[in-house]
Amino acid sequence: MSPLLIWRVSPERYGYASVESDIKSNDEDCEDFNDAQKMVLRMPAIWILAFASAFMYISCYAVNSRGVFFLQAEKGYDTIDASFIISISSVCGIVGTEFSGLISDRFFRGSRNVPALIFGILNVAALSMFLLIPGRHFWVDVLSMIMFGLGIGVLICFLGGLMAVDIAPKKASGAALGIVGIASYIGAALQDIMNGVLIENNKTMTESGCVYDFTCVGYFWIGAAMLSVLLTLCVWNAQKNN
Repeated sequence: MSPLLIWRVSPERYGYASVESDIKSNDEDCEDFNDAQKMVLRMPAIWILAFASAFMYISCYAVNSRGVFFLQAEKGYDTIDASFIISISSVCGIVGTEFSGLISDRFFRGSRNVPALIFGILNVAALSMFLLIPGRHFWVDVLSMIMFGLGIGVLICFLGGLMAVDIAPKKASGAALGIVGIASYIGAALQDIMNGVLIENNKTMTESGCVYDFTCVGYFWIGAAMLSVLLTLCVWNAQKNN
């Protein structure tokens, strides 16, 4: 009987990696990915940024959802003028978002913390003008919404994502964005509840109708913006974790 020769065709024979090594490599990559995901959950800087973004979203959505009502009830604007003033913030927000990357890259050498601080303070100043200056001053209210829109537009990019990605491991940048995003929308939801409670509890019925006191509401909005700035300062020297 002639010997029976069995040829084993393997990927290595043709210059490819073996199936076993591919499986092992995939397992190692998966393990590294899982470790990076867990590392993000243990990074205090990511959670601080998440809370900073949440407080920023409180001020952002508060103006967007209650701003028209505030201008009507507190400053005596009609619906058209009040809606026009609030819409300015949305338009300026687009401008702020569009130029946020250019601002950080050209003027701050890619640093996010300095422009985040500057525009965070701008946000606080805008809300203070909008809420604390008594009486009906059309151009002051317009200017405050221009400042507010520019500040929020930049902060949404930085606090809402870029700063977290900058310090998170590359393999877990999506997890970092997810944490910040979830916290942000929780803040946006909570502000609706808090604003409703504060407005209702500071309402007075008179013969001519309802009179609203927005003092507590104003402090809530401005306080949220200030807390966002303070939390941003806490991650000033945070470094990328690989």
